[in-house]
Amino acid sequence: MRLLKTVCLLTCTLLYLTAVAQKQSFDVVSFSIPKGWQQKQNEGSVQLLATEKKSGAYIMAIITRASPSASSAIENFNSKWKDAIKDQLHLEDDPTMQPSSNSNGWDVEAGNANFMDNGVNSSVALLSATGGGQTVSVVIMTNSKQYESDLMAFLNSLELAAPSATNNGQSPAPATNPGMGASPIKGLWTSYVLETTGYSINGRPQYTAGYLRKEYAFYADGTYLFRNKQWLTKANNIVYVYETGTYSVDGNELTLTPTSGKGGFWKKKASSKEWGSLVKWTDSKLEKTTYRFAISIDPSYGNALVLTAANATARDGGQFNAPGDPFEFRYSFRALESSIDNPPSLKTGFENKSLSAVEPIQTNTPVATTTFSPITGKTWQGSSSEKMGAGNLQTNTGGFFTNQYKFYPDGTYRFVQVNASHYTSTKSLNYETGTYSISGNQLSIVPTKGSDEEWTKIGKTSNGNSDVSNRAINETWNKKQQTAPRKLERTTYTFRIEYQEGNHANALILEGYNGHTEREGNGTISYYFETPEPKSVRLPPGFEDKPTI
Repeated sequence: MRLLKTVCLLTCTLLYLTAVAQKQSFDVVSFSIPKGWQQKQNEGSVQLLATEKKSGAYIMAIITRASPSASSAIENFNSKWKDAIKDQLHLEDDPTMQPSSNSNGWDVEAGNANFMDNGVNSSVALLSATGGGQTVSVVIMTNSKQYESDLMAFLNSLELAAPSATNNGQSPAPATNPGMGASPIKGLWTSYVLETTGYSINGRPQYTAGYLRKEYAFYADGTYLFRNKQWLTKANNIVYVYETGTYSVDGNELTLTPTSGKGGFWKKKASSKEWGSLVKWTDSKLEKTTYRFAISIDPSYGNALVLTAANATARDGGQFNAPGDPFEFRYSFRALESSIDNPPSLKTGFENKSLSAVEPIQTNTPVATTTFSPITGKTWQGSSSEKMGAGNLQTNTGGFFTNQYKFYPDGTYRFVQVNASHYTSTKSLNYETGTYSISGNQLSIVPTKGSDEEWTKIGKTSNGNSDVSNRAINETWNKKQQTAPRKLERTTYTFRIEYQEGNHANALILEGYNGHTEREGNGTISYYFETPEPKSVRLPPGFEDKPTI
């Protein structure tokens, strides 16, 4: 697309031109927001977004906060491209690079690539700047040339503050009091994985009640708590391990010095949330370990802490990898409380310690019985692809089945379900709206209106088409043919949020609705993943929505 060729040609000048419009600042970057673009900011980044519901056109720019780095400019570019773009969009080709440049003490690398987004030609570009022992980036994604003038104005407004002279472009100096408040790793970092037994014929993971949860809590006083809990359906016992000690940070190295630790096995009860009786305790091997670490900033899926060890450790699971493969472990930053509970009567000594770096997620408006809600202002979506064939010979047809929740700051919600099969000439849209409230881990849904509709598509799917071509047809909306009343069910769920490594996203997990609901269907547990708005399911033009921020 010519659009992002234009983007990259501007990189030699974009970081020091000053626009006439009034600027805003985020960390070391200042910028002007084009008219009509929405802004959403969190601790690690600011996201700018413009969309057009009728055509599905969008443009999104994400500016990250500067983070410590001892790497070169091209190394930082390559790392960011792989983690935030290539792996997420499943790109095969390398980016088209532009000449390196320098602006105001920052070395700038830029590149772009084209990709297909739900059957639409789209582009993504990365601008990465490195200086003063820091790195900062701007990611731009779009599927339309209609935003070209806005984009050029935005790029020309970008300006970087000069890097701090204290580091003079070198690696970040080690903290004078290692592990204390200046540490970039302070906070809660988790690796939560749900147990599965395979995939359904539609490609949907078959989850059990089991899970594997590991986490580090790094405190501002230089101490840490490591915990590992495993509740697996085919295992006889619950496994629990904990370790405490001190940590220090030196450049990109993290050293853990354990002082105490313990592990054990407990019998199970009927629920995966309950502990049975203690089977036995085991001694934990306390190993002082130095990891190389890197923090990957990803506004869409959350920041990640990547630890690489030279050798196997008991803490990390022992000798599990193939010869020559790195001992690499990925943990996701968690702004919520831990989902690991201690066995009855066990005390780690850290029960009353506060992670001061972790702030509760606040919403603009209190919702019902709570003053904040981690589910508000986000799009939660569960989707599966229709398959044909059996076993390893299964292929995508281009059909899909998607359920989506949006919880708004004013205490209302919207639920939509879109079913579009390759084998039918029509598709269904089922939706409802109402109010919701949260009390502890209980989510109550009270629908007030809804409808089940049948629509025609634009074009016909065919076995002669590729699954991408069929998917593009299945996503179209032509004419509404039928409308039927929808059963409105008031339901209270037990909910929790966990980061899922396999999906690279936070998951909203709803439980406690034994039986059947119009929204979730049959079962006892449902999973909805936090989804960026541009990847949200497409709805008919003009379909009612509200701002989520």
